[in-house]
Amino acid sequence: MGLLDNLEQRLDRIVNGSFSKAFKSEVQPVELGAALQQEIDNRADTITGQTVVPNIFIIELGSVDHERLETYFETLSVELGALADAYSSEQRYTTVDSAHISFDLDPELETGVFRIRSTAAKRPADVIAASLVAQDVTPQVPLTSFTPEATPYLTSITGEEFKITKSVTNIGRGVEADIQIDDTSVSRLHCEIVLGSEVFIRDLGSTNGTVVDGARATESILRDGSIIKVGNITLTYMSK
Repeated sequence: MGLLDNLEQRLDRIVNGSFSKAFKSEVQPVELGAALQQEIDNRADTITGQTVVPNIFIIELGSVDHERLETYFETLSVELGALADAYSSEQRYTTVDSAHISFDLDPELETGVFRIRSTAAKRPADVIAASLVAQDVTPQVPLTSFTPEATPYLTSITGEEFKITKSVTNIGRGVEADIQIDDTSVSRLHCEIVLGSEVFIRDLGSTNGTVVDGARATESILRDGSIIKVGNITLTYMSK
């Protein structure tokens, strides 16, 4: 019996079979499980011989589905997280951390339609779900919570330091970059660091990508000591 079969049976028992019988036009938990596996496969990225996949997922639901499933969000998070971990292990994928599943409301989505956003990142103590994005979503990151007393910076393997003093700091090879790195493997505007309630690094569509703690990332939370690879250049993020 496959992972999805086991998941569907467990969820049916939890909600007394209502998912499989009563809401045929609405989102079904087994659909979420199938889409979760597809998201993992679609976002798989080979880095230094390892296939790295996302581990943090936000499932966006329309108003009707969100209201109907809200009672089961905690259970669904546990079950779908276990499914994601088991599937990644079964496929011999590498993950930054164990899976975390959360749910969000998008009133513009029709009933029966959902969207999954994902990223590869360490699980924060308090996951801010709305800040995590996939490749085609622009995040809304709060910028008002940055503590000015902290002065984060980047340091290179040669000891050179680059202070981060702006809410949004661009990194790249071009003269317009706030932190300029003279290396052909770095795009003119390669990535940016955003200071908010969490500190994020966001790739700006660079040619060679941005890697955080060994995982290629469209956007990722930065923590003290995070290792960032921009093209062929390695930097370490220091929070203060």
